[in-house]
Amino acid sequence: MSTVELTVPFKPPSPTLSAALTTLITLVSNADPSPTLISALLSPITPTLYSLLHHMDKVKAIDPSLRESLRGLLVTWAKIIGTPDGVDILWLILQSEEQGWSVDLEGNITRDNVSDRPSALSLLTPEDVKADATEDFNLNTNILGLYPDPTHYVQLLRTIDRVDISSDLFVRLLEAYREHRSKEDPTRTLLYLQIIMQMQAQLTEGKSSTNILCKPTHLLFFVKHVLEPGAPVSSRADEKPQQRSVMDTLRIFPDEQDSILEEVDSDDEMPGAEILAADDEMIETAVNLLLSILEANEDLSARSAPVLNDIFSLLEPLAREGSEAIRPLAREARMVMTARLASTSAPDKSTSPMQTEESAQEIYQKALKFLQDPILPVRAHGLLLLRQLVTPASRDSTGPKLQDQALVPAILSIFLQSVQDDDSYVFLNAVQGLAAMVDGFGKDVLRGLMKEYADGVDGLGAMNLTQRDLDTRTRVGEALAAVIRRCGEALGIYVDMLAPPLAHILRSRHAPTALRTSSLSLLADCENTSPLAMLPYAVDLAEAMIDILQVETVSAKPKSAAQEDGQNKPPIMDSEPLSTNPRFPPLRRAALHFLSLLIRETTKQIYDSSFGGSIFPDAFMTRAKATLGYVASTDEDNIVRVMAREAGEGLKDMHRAMIGL
Repeated sequence: MSTVELTVPFKPPSPTLSAALTTLITLVSNADPSPTLISALLSPITPTLYSLLHHMDKVKAIDPSLRESLRGLLVTWAKIIGTPDGVDILWLILQSEEQGWSVDLEGNITRDNVSDRPSALSLLTPEDVKADATEDFNLNTNILGLYPDPTHYVQLLRTIDRVDISSDLFVRLLEAYREHRSKEDPTRTLLYLQIIMQMQAQLTEGKSSTNILCKPTHLLFFVKHVLEPGAPVSSRADEKPQQRSVMDTLRIFPDEQDSILEEVDSDDEMPGAEILAADDEMIETAVNLLLSILEANEDLSARSAPVLNDIFSLLEPLAREGSEAIRPLAREARMVMTARLASTSAPDKSTSPMQTEESAQEIYQKALKFLQDPILPVRAHGLLLLRQLVTPASRDSTGPKLQDQALVPAILSIFLQSVQDDDSYVFLNAVQGLAAMVDGFGKDVLRGLMKEYADGVDGLGAMNLTQRDLDTRTRVGEALAAVIRRCGEALGIYVDMLAPPLAHILRSRHAPTALRTSSLSLLADCENTSPLAMLPYAVDLAEAMIDILQVETVSAKPKSAAQEDGQNKPPIMDSEPLSTNPRFPPLRRAALHFLSLLIRETTKQIYDSSFGGSIFPDAFMTRAKATLGYVASTDEDNIVRVMAREAGEGLKDMHRAMIGL
């Protein structure tokens, strides 16, 4: 009888996760270092491997060799992967959901149902927030249980040590954060924000290979994109009072704080309250990022990165009209970029080993380096060094002086930008530096100052002036006043560059009254400094002063009428600095001050026989006498009345001098 042998097919045991991981580690460790093989093996499962490592790093009771082997797999993959693929897969980790894992003491790995675990966000209560506020809170703590943990994720990027991947990923995170801020996905927005902050903290240090700022090309284009006017900007003014921003939905306050917030929100609706654009936060982030890039790359300038030219232009309106937080940052960035370009444009002159004193070129380079420092006193010291360099030797004999005319435009630009600074020490140094530059380099610099002061005061150009524009012009006016006083009798060299533009501002009814008053003050400085230089313009300007007094005088109301109106005080120009109302008292005071100076100096010259007679016709004398008498009797401003009376007495003295009494 034959026997039948039954053969049972061999069924290998189903591989466990632990065995699969061990086999994968062994295969990668012993195989040829082929990028294609390693990429094909690990790229499809990289998010899963990271999820397992994320779990192992949170559990301490795990074989450390297994944990480090798993980390080694990810580092090996990251070392050989191409930049675009690496960025895409690391971005996929951010988009994936957390996977549940369980690892026992023997190293056996099993899947776990993560949905059964309570959410950290659901367990967070106002009492927890209050307790965290009283205790030392670690900013790296993932209190909301976000996946991946921002600190852990960025630490992996630091371990990978691929600055090209990290830089591109950083730009993608900034773009995603900007996009998600307008969507109802607060946890995703918070995740992007925390990873961005962690990357700024961990991957922007020094000049190491992990510093994402050392590869600034993509970052600069991102900054440019944020600053471009065409970028979508939403305004809080368009939101309904019941709406809240995405970040506001993440805030948890006790009941007593909610009532405080409602009061603050109601105040924001008051007229005149500052309304900030919702995109201002992103613009501020972009400008801060630009400053960090410039600080990390000392050789970066518009010569090596032309995109900085576009960014420099885009920062100009922000420096003038941005919010209170953005304006100083934009001015600082423009200053650093200007100083950087000037530094790269200047010739490098080496000194001999025996030379002990610093040359003008070395001081210039030191000043430019100080101007790029983020600390305000250091930047102010850089301005002081520049001012000392351009001060003529006749006024300041200490220290070397700048002789290279090619550097003058850059220094002038630096001073003009510094004039806009809110810090008094900075803009006063800039004002003195501008005055010193006119002393040292003459008409070309003065022409630039007059253009900055007087251009754009006609029609719509004057009506669009902002408070920042007015402040800049008045500070440039302070520099012009210092220049005028220093000229003395040599003012005749520059008077044709000064008097016509100043008179043009005075005639412009579209210009703010404060600017017209400032121009009158500068004309008075010219007259007080050198009457002979102002002689060709004396008659026309005197006629203009009488016109102002005739047309713009405001008669005082009778007491009964003033009491009925509830006011008997003239309007105050300081409360409306951009107003074009020509009937503010300071304009009439400035006109009377200039006219009194003109009359006094003319009287002196008549007695000295320098003129050989009066320069004013009889018709002017008659008209001036009547106008001054009327203003002295009727004007509502007490100071104007007193000044008109003094000017009238001076007119009488000039008349007596004319007839030889």
